Amino acid sequence: MVTKRNRPVYDIHAVKRMVQRRLPVDVIDQIAQVGVTVQENRHRVMKRGDLNGKPIHVVLAKPNTVITVYAADEWDSTITVCRKRMSAMNA
Repeated sequence: MVTKRNRPVYDIHAVKRMVQRRLPVDVIDQIAQVGVTVQENRHRVMKRGDLNGKPIHVVLAKPNTVITVYAADEWDSTITVCRKRMSAMNA
């Protein structure tokens, strides 16, 4: 007998992000149901999958409400940190 998984419910924020990022619902459904768990606490779980080799993260409020989705490489930062040496007088 084949067990049918429950499809996730989508928060409005997740729907906005899916449209904005052009992510197909069937891919997000699959990641939410069988993706690799990256982080988990009592209330939320983050799962990882991929779309055409691009890493996708799906954050769910337990038990199965998708609250946001994003491509993992969106978090690459272009900010550089400049450190100034303190002079001996300021030390």
